[in-house]
Amino acid sequence: MTMRWALLAGVMLGVAYTLSPLTVLCLALLIAVTRWAGRDLTGRERERFVALVTLAIVLRLALIAGLFLFADPSKPYATFFGDEEIFKSRPIWLRNIGLGVPISAADFIYALDETGMSGHLYVLAYLQALVGDAPYGAHVFNAAVYVTSVLLLYRLVRPSFGRPAAMGGLVVLLFLPSLFSWSVSVLKEPFYALLAVFELICVLALARAPQWRHKVLAIAGIVLLAVALESIRKGSLLIVSIGTVAGLAAAITVRRPRLLLAAAVVIPLVAMMAMTRPFVQSRIRSVAIAGARYHAGHVVTPGISYRILDPRYYTDWNSMPGMSNREVALFITRALTSYFIEPLPSSVQSRALWAYLPEQLVWLLLLALVPFGIRHGLKRDPTLTCILLAHACGVILVVALNSGNVGTLIRHRGLSLPYTVWLSGLGGAAVVARVHQRSSAVIEGTRTHGDR
Repeated sequence: MTMRWALLAGVMLGVAYTLSPLTVLCLALLIAVTRWAGRDLTGRERERFVALVTLAIVLRLALIAGLFLFADPSKPYATFFGDEEIFKSRPIWLRNIGLGVPISAADFIYALDETGMSGHLYVLAYLQALVGDAPYGAHVFNAAVYVTSVLLLYRLVRPSFGRPAAMGGLVVLLFLPSLFSWSVSVLKEPFYALLAVFELICVLALARAPQWRHKVLAIAGIVLLAVALESIRKGSLLIVSIGTVAGLAAAITVRRPRLLLAAAVVIPLVAMMAMTRPFVQSRIRSVAIAGARYHAGHVVTPGISYRILDPRYYTDWNSMPGMSNREVALFITRALTSYFIEPLPSSVQSRALWAYLPEQLVWLLLLALVPFGIRHGLKRDPTLTCILLAHACGVILVVALNSGNVGTLIRHRGLSLPYTVWLSGLGGAAVVARVHQRSSAVIEGTRTHGDR
Protein backbone atom coordinates (compact mmCIF):
# COMPACT_ATOMS: atom_id res chain seq x y z
CA MET A 1 0.00 0.00 0.00
CA THR A 2 2.82 2.34 0.90
CA MET A 3 4.54 1.59 -2.41
CA ARG A 4 1.38 2.46 -4.33
CA TRP A 5 1.07 5.82 -2.60
CA ALA A 6 4.74 6.48 -3.26
CA LEU A 7 4.32 5.63 -6.94
CA LEU A 8 1.20 7.82 -7.20
CA ALA A 9 3.03 10.72 -5.53
CA GLY A 10 5.96 10.24 -7.90
CA VAL A 11 3.69 10.27 -10.95
CA MET A 12 1.88 13.40 -9.75
CA LEU A 13 5.18 15.12 -9.02
CA GLY A 14 6.47 14.18 -12.46
CA VAL A 15 3.37 15.55 -14.15
CA ALA A 16 3.56 18.75 -12.11
CA TYR A 17 7.25 19.19 -12.93
CA THR A 18 6.55 18.64 -16.62
CA LEU A 19 3.82 21.28 -16.58
CA SER A 20 5.76 23.82 -14.50
CA PRO A 21 9.27 22.93 -13.30
CA LEU A 22 9.70 26.32 -11.66
CA THR A 23 6.56 25.86 -9.55
CA VAL A 24 7.77 22.51 -8.19
CA LEU A 25 11.23 23.88 -7.39
CA CYS A 26 9.76 26.95 -5.66
CA LEU A 27 7.37 24.85 -3.57
CA ALA A 28 10.30 22.69 -2.43
CA LEU A 29 12.14 25.86 -1.45
CA LEU A 30 9.14 27.18 0.50
CA ILE A 31 8.71 23.91 2.39
CA ALA A 32 12.39 23.85 3.35
CA VAL A 33 12.47 27.50 4.43
CA THR A 34 9.23 27.19 6.42
CA ARG A 35 10.56 24.15 8.29
CA TRP A 36 13.81 25.99 9.01
CA ALA A 37 12.06 29.16 10.20
CA GLY A 38 9.79 27.24 12.57
CA ARG A 39 12.33 24.67 13.73
CA ASP A 40 12.45 25.67 17.42
CA LEU A 41 8.91 27.02 17.85
CA THR A 42 6.64 25.08 20.17
CA GLY A 43 3.02 24.83 21.22
CA ARG A 44 0.46 27.33 19.99
CA GLU A 45 3.13 29.62 18.57
CA ARG A 46 4.28 26.90 16.19
CA GLU A 47 0.69 26.07 15.21
CA ARG A 48 -0.07 29.71 14.46
CA PHE A 49 3.17 30.17 12.57
CA VAL A 50 2.61 27.12 10.34
CA ALA A 51 -1.03 28.08 9.76
CA LEU A 52 -0.16 31.66 8.78
CA VAL A 53 2.65 30.71 6.42
CA THR A 54 0.62 27.90 4.84
CA LEU A 55 -2.33 30.23 4.31
CA ALA A 56 -0.04 32.88 2.80
CA ILE A 57 1.42 30.36 0.34
CA VAL A 58 -1.93 28.80 -0.60
CA LEU A 59 -3.59 32.19 -1.22
CA ARG A 60 -0.75 33.28 -3.46
CA LEU A 61 -0.79 30.05 -5.46
CA ALA A 62 -4.57 30.27 -5.83
CA LEU A 63 -4.35 33.83 -7.16
CA ILE A 64 -1.64 32.88 -9.66
CA ALA A 65 -3.66 29.82 -10.76
CA GLY A 66 -6.68 32.06 -11.30
CA LEU A 67 -4.59 34.37 -13.47
CA PHE A 68 -3.52 31.37 -15.57
CA LEU A 69 -6.95 29.73 -15.81
CA PHE A 70 -8.87 32.89 -16.70
CA ALA A 71 -6.31 34.39 -19.09
CA ASP A 72 -7.50 35.79 -22.40
CA PRO A 73 -6.54 33.14 -25.01
CA SER A 74 -6.10 35.84 -27.63
CA LYS A 75 -3.10 37.24 -25.72
CA PRO A 76 0.26 35.56 -25.05
CA TYR A 77 -0.25 35.76 -21.27
CA ALA A 78 -2.20 37.58 -18.60
CA THR A 79 -0.81 40.05 -16.06
CA PHE A 80 -1.85 41.57 -12.76
CA PHE A 81 -0.26 44.96 -13.55
CA GLY A 82 0.53 46.72 -16.80
CA ASP A 83 4.23 46.99 -15.99
CA GLU A 84 4.48 43.19 -15.88
CA GLU A 85 4.47 42.93 -19.66
CA ILE A 86 8.07 44.20 -19.62
CA PHE A 87 9.10 41.54 -17.10
CA LYS A 88 7.46 38.76 -19.12
CA SER A 89 8.57 39.63 -22.65
CA ARG A 90 12.07 41.04 -22.24
CA PRO A 91 13.51 38.10 -20.22
CA ILE A 92 12.48 35.71 -23.01
CA TRP A 93 14.09 37.97 -25.62
CA LEU A 94 17.27 38.26 -23.50
CA ARG A 95 17.34 34.48 -23.05
CA ASN A 96 16.96 33.94 -26.80
CA ILE A 97 19.79 36.37 -27.50
CA GLY A 98 22.01 34.56 -25.02
CA LEU A 99 21.17 31.13 -26.49
CA GLY A 100 21.57 32.33 -30.06
CA VAL A 101 17.87 31.89 -30.90
CA PRO A 102 16.88 34.24 -33.77
CA ILE A 103 14.45 37.03 -32.84
CA SER A 104 13.08 40.01 -34.74
CA ALA A 105 15.11 43.21 -35.00
CA ALA A 106 12.42 45.10 -33.05
CA ASP A 107 12.52 42.56 -30.20
CA PHE A 108 16.33 42.75 -30.17
CA ILE A 109 16.22 46.53 -29.81
CA TYR A 110 13.55 46.46 -27.09
CA ALA A 111 15.37 43.69 -25.20
CA LEU A 112 18.54 45.76 -24.83
CA ASP A 113 16.88 49.16 -24.41
CA GLU A 114 18.21 50.96 -21.35
CA THR A 115 14.72 52.23 -20.48
CA GLY A 116 13.35 50.00 -17.77
CA MET A 117 16.44 47.78 -17.76
CA SER A 118 16.89 45.94 -14.47
CA GLY A 119 19.04 43.16 -13.08
CA HIS A 120 15.82 41.31 -12.30
CA LEU A 121 15.23 40.90 -16.04
CA TYR A 122 18.46 38.91 -16.29
CA VAL A 123 17.48 36.76 -13.31
CA LEU A 124 14.18 35.86 -15.01
CA ALA A 125 16.01 35.27 -18.31
CA TYR A 126 18.47 32.88 -16.65
CA LEU A 127 15.67 30.98 -14.90
CA GLN A 128 13.82 30.51 -18.19
CA ALA A 129 17.03 29.38 -19.85
CA LEU A 130 17.12 26.58 -17.25
CA VAL A 131 13.45 25.54 -17.14
CA GLY A 132 11.96 26.89 -20.38
CA ASP A 133 9.25 29.50 -20.86
CA ALA A 134 7.62 30.26 -17.51
CA PRO A 135 5.37 33.33 -17.83
CA TYR A 136 3.28 32.10 -14.89
CA GLY A 137 6.04 30.18 -13.11
CA ALA A 138 7.77 33.56 -12.74
CA HIS A 139 4.85 34.63 -10.53
CA VAL A 140 5.42 31.58 -8.33
CA PHE A 141 9.14 32.34 -8.21
CA ASN A 142 8.52 35.90 -7.01
CA ALA A 143 5.98 34.71 -4.44
CA ALA A 144 8.46 32.15 -3.10
CA VAL A 145 11.23 34.74 -3.02
CA TYR A 146 9.06 37.21 -1.12
CA VAL A 147 7.80 34.70 1.46
CA THR A 148 11.39 33.52 1.97
CA SER A 149 12.55 37.10 2.65
CA VAL A 150 9.77 37.57 5.22
CA LEU A 151 10.67 34.32 7.00
CA LEU A 152 14.34 35.31 7.10
CA LEU A 153 13.37 38.62 8.70
CA TYR A 154 11.12 36.83 11.17
CA ARG A 155 13.98 34.62 12.34
CA LEU A 156 16.30 37.61 12.50
CA VAL A 157 13.99 39.75 14.62
CA ARG A 158 12.25 37.27 16.94
CA PRO A 159 15.20 36.60 19.32
CA SER A 160 15.61 40.32 19.98
CA PHE A 161 12.06 41.73 19.86
CA GLY A 162 10.13 38.73 21.15
CA ARG A 163 7.19 36.63 19.99
CA PRO A 164 4.35 39.24 19.82
CA ALA A 165 6.35 41.75 17.76
CA ALA A 166 7.68 39.06 15.42
CA MET A 167 4.26 37.49 14.90
CA GLY A 168 2.64 40.89 14.29
CA GLY A 169 5.28 41.81 11.71
CA LEU A 170 4.87 38.43 10.03
CA VAL A 171 1.11 38.93 9.66
CA VAL A 172 1.49 42.43 8.19
CA LEU A 173 4.19 41.50 5.69
CA LEU A 174 2.38 38.37 4.52
CA PHE A 175 -1.16 39.72 4.26
CA LEU A 176 -1.14 43.52 3.86
CA PRO A 177 -3.01 43.89 0.53
CA SER A 178 -0.49 46.10 -1.28
CA LEU A 179 2.44 43.88 -0.29
CA PHE A 180 0.43 40.76 -1.09
CA SER A 181 -0.43 42.05 -4.56
CA TRP A 182 3.10 42.85 -5.69
CA SER A 183 4.48 39.70 -4.05
CA VAL A 184 2.58 37.62 -6.65
CA SER A 185 3.56 39.82 -9.57
CA VAL A 186 6.62 39.44 -11.78
CA LEU A 187 7.80 42.93 -10.85
CA LYS A 188 11.22 43.47 -9.29
CA GLU A 189 10.10 44.29 -5.72
CA PRO A 190 10.06 40.69 -4.36
CA PHE A 191 13.58 39.89 -5.55
CA TYR A 192 14.74 43.29 -4.37
CA ALA A 193 13.29 42.52 -0.92
CA LEU A 194 15.24 39.26 -0.71
CA LEU A 195 18.56 40.91 -1.58
CA ALA A 196 17.79 43.71 0.88
CA VAL A 197 17.30 41.13 3.65
CA PHE A 198 20.67 39.54 2.86
CA GLU A 199 22.26 43.00 2.95
CA LEU A 200 20.66 43.65 6.34
CA ILE A 201 22.03 40.33 7.63
CA CYS A 202 25.53 41.34 6.45
CA VAL A 203 25.31 44.71 8.23
CA LEU A 204 24.28 42.99 11.46
CA ALA A 205 27.13 40.50 11.00
CA LEU A 206 29.54 43.42 10.58
CA ALA A 207 28.31 44.90 13.86
CA ARG A 208 28.28 41.65 15.83
CA ALA A 209 31.00 39.42 14.34
CA PRO A 210 33.69 38.74 16.99
CA GLN A 211 36.53 38.18 14.50
CA TRP A 212 37.91 40.55 11.90
CA ARG A 213 37.87 37.97 9.12
CA HIS A 214 34.12 37.65 9.59
CA LYS A 215 33.80 41.44 9.48
CA VAL A 216 35.78 41.55 6.24
CA LEU A 217 33.47 38.94 4.71
CA ALA A 218 30.47 40.95 5.89
CA ILE A 219 31.86 44.11 4.25
CA ALA A 220 32.42 42.21 1.00
CA GLY A 221 28.84 40.94 1.16
CA ILE A 222 27.49 44.46 1.73
CA VAL A 223 29.42 45.82 -1.26
CA LEU A 224 28.34 43.02 -3.60
CA LEU A 225 24.71 43.22 -2.51
CA ALA A 226 24.72 47.02 -2.79
CA VAL A 227 25.85 46.72 -6.42
CA ALA A 228 23.23 44.04 -7.09
CA LEU A 229 20.48 46.15 -5.49
CA GLU A 230 21.55 49.20 -7.50
CA SER A 231 21.26 47.15 -10.69
CA ILE A 232 17.64 46.40 -9.76
CA ARG A 233 16.60 49.81 -8.46
CA LYS A 234 18.43 53.11 -8.81
CA GLY A 235 19.19 54.81 -5.51
CA SER A 236 19.91 51.58 -3.65
CA LEU A 237 23.56 52.49 -3.14
CA LEU A 238 22.42 55.52 -1.16
CA ILE A 239 20.00 53.39 0.87
CA VAL A 240 22.72 50.86 1.70
CA SER A 241 25.19 53.63 2.56
CA ILE A 242 22.76 55.37 4.92
CA GLY A 243 21.61 52.09 6.43
CA THR A 244 25.14 50.83 7.05
CA VAL A 245 27.04 53.95 8.08
CA ALA A 246 24.27 55.75 9.96
CA GLY A 247 22.95 52.52 11.47
CA LEU A 248 26.32 51.37 12.82
CA ALA A 249 27.23 54.86 14.02
CA ALA A 250 23.90 55.21 15.84
CA ALA A 251 24.26 51.74 17.37
CA ILE A 252 27.67 52.67 18.77
CA THR A 253 26.46 56.05 20.01
CA VAL A 254 23.30 54.99 21.86
CA ARG A 255 25.26 52.50 23.94
CA ARG A 256 27.39 55.26 25.43
CA PRO A 257 25.47 58.03 27.27
CA ARG A 258 28.33 60.55 27.14
CA LEU A 259 28.91 59.93 23.45
CA LEU A 260 25.17 60.23 22.84
CA LEU A 261 25.07 63.59 24.63
CA ALA A 262 28.07 64.83 22.67
CA ALA A 263 26.50 63.68 19.39
CA ALA A 264 23.26 65.48 20.23
CA VAL A 265 25.26 68.73 20.47
CA VAL A 266 27.88 68.23 17.77
CA ILE A 267 25.80 66.74 14.92
CA PRO A 268 23.36 69.70 14.63
CA LEU A 269 26.28 72.15 14.70
CA VAL A 270 28.19 70.23 12.04
CA ALA A 271 25.03 69.99 9.91
CA MET A 272 24.45 73.75 10.18
CA MET A 273 28.04 74.48 9.25
CA ALA A 274 27.91 72.08 6.31
CA MET A 275 24.76 73.76 5.01
CA THR A 276 26.70 77.00 4.65
CA ARG A 277 29.22 75.40 2.28
CA PRO A 278 28.59 76.06 -1.44
CA PHE A 279 29.50 72.49 -2.38
CA VAL A 280 26.92 71.03 0.04
CA GLN A 281 24.26 73.49 -1.09
CA SER A 282 24.98 72.69 -4.74
CA ARG A 283 24.79 68.95 -4.10
CA ILE A 284 21.47 69.24 -2.26
CA ARG A 285 20.07 71.41 -5.05
CA SER A 286 21.12 68.93 -7.75
CA VAL A 287 19.56 65.99 -5.89
CA ALA A 288 16.36 67.94 -5.22
CA ILE A 289 16.05 69.16 -8.81
CA ALA A 290 16.60 65.64 -10.15
CA GLY A 291 13.90 64.45 -7.74
CA ALA A 292 11.59 67.23 -8.88
CA ARG A 293 11.98 66.07 -12.49
CA TYR A 294 11.07 62.51 -11.50
CA HIS A 295 8.12 63.84 -9.50
CA ALA A 296 6.85 65.91 -12.42
CA GLY A 297 7.26 62.91 -14.71
CA HIS A 298 5.10 60.80 -12.37
CA VAL A 299 2.46 63.52 -12.27
CA VAL A 300 1.96 63.46 -16.03
CA THR A 301 1.75 59.64 -16.22
CA PRO A 302 -1.65 57.88 -16.25
CA GLY A 303 -3.25 57.48 -12.85
CA ILE A 304 -3.86 59.66 -9.83
CA SER A 305 -1.04 61.97 -8.80
CA TYR A 306 -0.30 64.64 -6.21
CA ARG A 307 1.37 68.01 -6.80
CA ILE A 308 3.91 69.61 -4.46
CA LEU A 309 5.72 72.02 -6.82
CA ASP A 310 4.77 75.44 -8.10
CA PRO A 311 2.35 74.88 -11.04
CA ARG A 312 4.72 76.43 -13.57
CA TYR A 313 7.26 73.62 -13.11
CA TYR A 314 4.82 70.98 -14.34
CA THR A 315 4.59 72.69 -17.76
CA ASP A 316 8.16 74.00 -18.03
CA TRP A 317 10.68 71.46 -16.76
CA ASN A 318 13.58 73.48 -18.18
CA SER A 319 12.95 76.16 -15.55
CA MET A 320 13.59 73.75 -12.65
CA PRO A 321 17.35 74.53 -12.40
CA GLY A 322 16.26 78.07 -11.48
CA MET A 323 14.42 76.92 -8.35
CA SER A 324 15.21 79.12 -5.37
CA ASN A 325 16.62 77.68 -2.16
CA ARG A 326 13.23 78.26 -0.53
CA GLU A 327 11.49 76.27 -3.29
CA VAL A 328 14.03 73.46 -2.92
CA ALA A 329 13.43 73.33 0.84
CA LEU A 330 9.66 73.36 0.32
CA PHE A 331 9.89 70.55 -2.25
CA ILE A 332 11.93 68.34 0.09
CA THR A 333 9.60 69.04 3.03
CA ARG A 334 6.43 68.45 1.03
CA ALA A 335 7.87 65.31 -0.61
CA LEU A 336 8.70 63.77 2.76
CA THR A 337 5.32 64.75 4.17
CA SER A 338 3.47 63.33 1.15
CA TYR A 339 5.34 60.05 1.54
CA PHE A 340 3.64 59.48 4.88
CA ILE A 341 0.16 60.94 4.33
CA GLU A 342 -0.77 60.33 0.69
CA PRO A 343 -3.33 59.57 -0.56
CA LEU A 344 -5.23 62.38 1.10
CA PRO A 345 -9.05 62.35 0.99
CA SER A 346 -8.89 64.99 -1.75
CA SER A 347 -6.84 62.57 -3.86
CA VAL A 348 -9.35 59.74 -3.60
CA GLN A 349 -10.88 59.93 -7.06
CA SER A 350 -11.39 56.27 -7.93
CA ARG A 351 -12.91 53.12 -6.54
CA ALA A 352 -9.47 51.56 -6.25
CA LEU A 353 -8.32 54.30 -3.87
CA TRP A 354 -11.54 54.10 -1.88
CA ALA A 355 -10.83 50.39 -1.48
CA TYR A 356 -7.29 51.28 -0.38
CA LEU A 357 -8.42 53.58 2.45
CA PRO A 358 -8.59 50.79 5.10
CA GLU A 359 -4.95 49.92 4.35
CA GLN A 360 -4.09 53.63 4.57
CA LEU A 361 -5.46 53.61 8.12
CA VAL A 362 -3.34 50.54 8.89
CA TRP A 363 -0.30 52.34 7.43
CA LEU A 364 -0.90 55.38 9.64
CA LEU A 365 -1.39 53.15 12.70
CA LEU A 366 1.88 51.35 11.99
CA LEU A 367 3.64 54.71 11.72
CA ALA A 368 2.15 55.88 15.01
CA LEU A 369 3.50 52.77 16.78
CA VAL A 370 7.07 53.14 15.48
CA PRO A 371 8.21 55.68 18.15
CA PHE A 372 7.06 53.32 20.91
CA GLY A 373 8.88 50.49 19.17
CA ILE A 374 12.08 52.53 18.91
CA ARG A 375 11.98 53.27 22.63
CA HIS A 376 11.63 49.62 23.61
CA GLY A 377 13.87 48.40 20.79
CA LEU A 378 16.77 50.51 22.06
CA LYS A 379 16.43 48.70 25.39
CA ARG A 380 16.17 45.20 23.89
CA ASP A 381 18.62 45.37 20.98
CA PRO A 382 19.97 48.84 20.13
CA THR A 383 22.10 47.53 17.25
CA LEU A 384 19.20 45.91 15.42
CA THR A 385 16.90 48.85 16.15
CA CYS A 386 19.35 51.45 14.82
CA ILE A 387 20.18 49.46 11.69
CA LEU A 388 16.50 48.85 10.88
CA LEU A 389 15.68 52.52 11.42
CA ALA A 390 18.62 53.77 9.34
CA HIS A 391 17.68 51.53 6.40
CA ALA A 392 14.07 52.70 6.63
CA CYS A 393 15.23 56.34 6.56
CA GLY A 394 17.28 55.63 3.43
CA VAL A 395 14.26 54.11 1.68
CA ILE A 396 12.01 57.00 2.73
CA LEU A 397 14.45 59.62 1.45
CA VAL A 398 14.96 57.99 -1.95
CA VAL A 399 11.31 57.11 -2.55
CA ALA A 400 9.85 60.39 -1.28
CA LEU A 401 11.98 62.60 -3.52
CA ASN A 402 11.17 60.58 -6.65
CA SER A 403 7.41 60.05 -6.32
CA GLY A 404 4.33 61.78 -7.65
CA ASN A 405 1.95 59.02 -8.72
CA VAL A 406 -0.18 57.71 -5.84
CA GLY A 407 -0.22 54.10 -7.06
CA THR A 408 3.54 54.04 -7.56
CA LEU A 409 4.09 55.66 -4.17
CA ILE A 410 2.00 52.99 -2.44
CA ARG A 411 3.99 50.25 -4.17
CA HIS A 412 7.40 51.77 -3.44
CA ARG A 413 6.41 52.82 0.09
CA GLY A 414 6.10 49.15 0.91
CA LEU A 415 9.89 48.85 0.60
CA SER A 416 10.27 50.51 4.02
CA LEU A 417 7.84 48.17 5.79
CA PRO A 418 10.25 45.20 6.05
CA TYR A 419 12.35 47.48 8.27
CA THR A 420 9.72 49.42 10.22
CA VAL A 421 6.97 46.82 10.74
CA TRP A 422 8.97 45.05 13.46
CA LEU A 423 9.32 48.32 15.36
CA SER A 424 5.57 48.85 14.93
CA GLY A 425 4.94 45.35 16.27
CA LEU A 426 7.20 45.96 19.24
CA GLY A 427 5.50 49.29 19.89
CA GLY A 428 2.06 47.71 19.63
CA ALA A 429 3.02 44.94 22.05
CA ALA A 430 4.37 47.53 24.51
CA VAL A 431 1.21 49.67 24.27
CA VAL A 432 -1.07 46.65 24.78
CA ALA A 433 1.01 45.51 27.77
CA ARG A 434 0.87 49.02 29.28
CA VAL A 435 -2.91 49.27 28.83
CA HIS A 436 -3.37 45.81 30.32
CA GLN A 437 -1.16 46.74 33.28
CA ARG A 438 -3.12 49.90 33.97
CA SER A 439 -6.44 48.08 33.63
CA SER A 440 -5.27 45.43 36.09
CA ALA A 441 -4.14 48.14 38.51
CA VAL A 442 -7.51 49.89 38.30
CA ILE A 443 -9.39 46.62 38.86
CA GLU A 444 -7.14 45.73 41.78
CA GLY A 445 -7.61 49.19 43.27
CA THR A 446 -11.38 48.89 42.91
CA ARG A 447 -11.38 45.53 44.65
CA THR A 448 -9.19 46.84 47.47
CA HIS A 449 -11.46 49.85 47.95
CA GLY A 450 -14.51 47.55 47.95
CA ASP A 451 -12.99 45.29 50.61
CA ARG A 452 -12.52 48.29 52.83
